Amino acid sequence: MQKTLFEIVNEVQDEATFIAFLSVLRKDRQAHADEWQQDSIDSFLEAAADWGRESVDGLIHYEKPDNPWRRCAQIMYMGKIYE
Repeated sequence: MQKTLFEIVNEVQDEATFIAFLSVLRKDRQAHADEWQQDSIDSFLEAAADWGRESVDGLIHYEKPDNPWRRCAQIMYMGKIYE
């Protein structure tokens, strides 16, 4: 059974798994562009940064991880879906 992008982002532990996540994120964009809220790298990075700022202290349904690699991956993932 293939893991979802959400599952993969939450398994990021270190530099190697972060880089692997970035590859999967790129493939997700190629295969499912219609599921992405952002249509340009500019809007993607803006959404990721906005969510990163909003969640710096955690959110009601989000506990900020201690692992900085996972946190970076989560910020990148949210660039896909954050409006």
